Amino acid sequence: MTLLIRGTKIAKHAISDGVSQKLLLNRHETGESRLEIKKIIINANANLELTFELNSLNWLHALTPDLVLDSNKFDMQSLRVINGGKKVFIENVGNAKAELLFCAVLRVSRFLPEGEHIPFDNHLVDWSVEPVLVSEFDSRKRIYLASPGLWQGLSCVKGEMIIYPEGGSAPLHHHEGAEHFQYIMAGSGSVTFNETKHVVEKGDVLYFYEKEVHEFVNNQSEEFIFAEFFVPGSYKTIWAEDV
Repeated sequence: MTLLIRGTKIAKHAISDGVSQKLLLNRHETGESRLEIKKIIINANANLELTFELNSLNWLHALTPDLVLDSNKFDMQSLRVINGGKKVFIENVGNAKAELLFCAVLRVSRFLPEGEHIPFDNHLVDWSVEPVLVSEFDSRKRIYLASPGLWQGLSCVKGEMIIYPEGGSAPLHHHEGAEHFQYIMAGSGSVTFNETKHVVEKGDVLYFYEKEVHEFVNNQSEEFIFAEFFVPGSYKTIWAEDV
């Protein structure tokens, strides 16, 4: 059954001096420990060293400015993808709290096609230079975040930034071959699943299992924006009108 996690209702817990986190998606909630999603909050002038567990694939997405990762500026138009077993050092060099999204695919080897391996330890993806694509099926705009071309040939994750203009919508559809989630980046909109409509807003997470039917409508904001990731990265989208 689809998971709807309300970000404002998740308690934050301190993990080090000046740093706390919200566990948005517990690995056990997906049934097979497929994914884990956290929001990390770093106070002004605080820092954090993260060590990633073995046999995992991880990515960090800055949600606010003024973050520095391994002595390099980490802006809101990039992703940092890190192989399991590695470490990164994150600093907030600003005067306000900073936030970032931390996503992890656990036991990632099960999602790698035969002969494929993770070709990097620490990889920067600058998605700001990617073209804005117009969907052929609905009114959304799309920017690739995760693809073999962006992730040095790695195919086990596919991701996009999805932008719905005011009044935009995606008709009922489902996906076969992968599960996926959305993190609401900006605005608010309506999502229908299990024949029930829900309003989602910035900071919320949706997790859809394979073949779960859903639709989106932006009847709330000038722009409704979310980051969307599929695991594994090979899947088929079935639109209800084609069934």
